[in-house]
Amino acid sequence: MAKAKQKRFTIDTAAFVTLWRNHINLDAKPGDDVWRKFVLNCFDRFTGGNELSNQAYLLDVDRQWKKWTADKKYAFLSEKAYSKAIIIKRNLAKEENGGHKVDLPQGYKTRKGLTSTKRVTTEDIWNIFSGKVQ
Repeated sequence: MAKAKQKRFTIDTAAFVTLWRNHINLDAKPGDDVWRKFVLNCFDRFTGGNELSNQAYLLDVDRQWKKWTADKKYAFLSEKAYSKAIIIKRNLAKEENGGHKVDLPQGYKTRKGLTSTKRVTTEDIWNIFSGKVQ
């Protein structure tokens, strides 16, 4: 018997990158949460119009999804958007892909409500290897 196809929320890469580009080019004031605006715009883009598979997926998640508040939409999509953006960013940064550096929209580091991170950056790792940090 064939395995049932798993439903999931899909995000078209070209449309996602276009939205992303538009949000990193915004003239944001310090403290503006451009990441939140980006995620909410992604939610609207990928649940509206002809996005029938995403609409069906959301119906399975919550029959009242069309009445979700901005906070609930953000909670649903923020980590999915972050994961997709990081994969794209890392692929672009690879030397064989041209070593392109792209930024994420302002506010992505505080997307979970945290003001700082305990994650070690690649710069921190390099400083450890080079002996700059013990």
